[in-house]
Amino acid sequence: MRDESHGTWAWFRLIGSVLGALDHGRVVLVDEIDANLHPLLTARLVELFTDPDSNPRGAQLVFTSHDTHLLDQLNRDEIWFTEKSEAGATRLGSLAEFNGSRVRRTARVEASYLSGRYGALPDLFRPDLRSIAARSS
Repeated sequence: MRDESHGTWAWFRLIGSVLGALDHGRVVLVDEIDANLHPLLTARLVELFTDPDSNPRGAQLVFTSHDTHLLDQLNRDEIWFTEKSEAGATRLGSLAEFNGSRVRRTARVEASYLSGRYGALPDLFRPDLRSIAARSS
């Protein structure tokens, strides 16, 4: 095992909890599910919970991620965004309740998110971030 990649280690750390949750209808919590996993593995992991054949007992996967490709794989009521205010407080909002209206089922959520439609994007132009980036180059 010591010769395996970080991705393989991450997969083995997750898979036991995932299989147990699927077998018993439990909840699995994962912070940054996409950390060290190939995007196809991450997508497959999410699919295990959304597919009734692999999840007949209604197990739930609650996770955070920066992998925007997953946005088009989930239902609108399963997507929540966080956004930090200028005062440093974090606001949590559901995509299903965005601006008081429903987001169309056919909407390309990933493209809309990356274009800034739902907010919750990092502020790449903050002066403190620019100064940190300048020091590291």
